[in-house]
Amino acid sequence: MKHDPKAVIANLQIPTFIVQGERDIQVPADEATILHEAAPNSELLLLEKMNHILKDAPKDREGNMGTYTNSKLPLADGLIEEIVDFLMKNGFLS
Repeated sequence: MKHDPKAVIANLQIPTFIVQGERDIQVPADEATILHEAAPNSELLLLEKMNHILKDAPKDREGNMGTYTNSKLPLADGLIEEIVDFLMKNGFLS
């Protein structure tokens, strides 16, 4: 990579919200933890059933991949509420 994500996030002077799914088969959840540790003032949200495309997904790879082409699936449970909460706490929404 051209940039080191840890260095970039550590230098941010704005509220930072890191969202990661534990069933993401493209980016492991520990990558989000590494970013969070690099920016201690950030908030980290790990959603147990969420995958890379922000949808709840089964544990098996084939079922997980099946969510990528199903546009009728809703966003992961709790995701919208947590985003709205972060935005409200940080004065982006009233």
